[in-house]
Amino acid sequence: MADGGGADSGRSRGPGLALLIGAVVAAYAGCWMFAVLLPATVREYREYRTAAVCPGSGPAGPVEDCLRTVTFTVRDTVVDEQGGLAPRRHVRFEATLSGAPYGNGVVAFGAPGPVLRQLRTGDRVDGVVWRGAVMRLIRYDDEQATADEPRDEPQMFAGLGVTALLLAVLGGWFGLVRLVRPGRPEPWTWRLLGRGLSGVVLVAGLGWAYGALLLRVPWQAVAPVAVALAVAVSAPLIALRRRQRAPAKARSS
Repeated sequence: MADGGGADSGRSRGPGLALLIGAVVAAYAGCWMFAVLLPATVREYREYRTAAVCPGSGPAGPVEDCLRTVTFTVRDTVVDEQGGLAPRRHVRFEATLSGAPYGNGVVAFGAPGPVLRQLRTGDRVDGVVWRGAVMRLIRYDDEQATADEPRDEPQMFAGLGVTALLLAVLGGWFGLVRLVRPGRPEPWTWRLLGRGLSGVVLVAGLGWAYGALLLRVPWQAVAPVAVALAVAVSAPLIALRRRQRAPAKARSS
């Protein structure tokens, strides 16, 4: 009996150790998001928006910190969009450009229009090049940003970062409970609390970040509000599960 209990305890501690390792990875990802990726994204967007038009008629080198408009020749286009409810895993919007001093090659887009769908092989199209990459294409009165153009979307990066950190806290606590109380981790199990709390974290982090993006709320407000939302919703959920467990514990005792 004792050996069986020790084996059960060891099996229960295994998931706890895995949760703690996952929590460390999530915490590292969240810290990297806030310390490296988010500042770099904000800085790149600011530098792009403040970049001046390049002087002179020709580029000084393959990578310029100014905006230069050059004319490309369209070699090929790919507008592969699946309609209806089909999965969008293989959607591709691309144009292959050539004929300019720099920036030639395959350019990706996030949507088929308004410029990409107009292009045919052999067409001439103007492109804005910055730091060696095509930022947008211009044809007649239409413009379309490429996938390489920096975007003013730091709210989503902040949302990803705070979500990773909240998941790290959640996983760390569940893992610690599994290690300390391997035989009776309730209510800190996936069925009782893990599933609900994970959903709360995802909605509070990513859902609020997307809402902040749409409302143009400064990215600095994303993390504090996400944490407050997660705590405000999680506290009554935990209290409810504890109350539901109390009668069963009383009957077992």
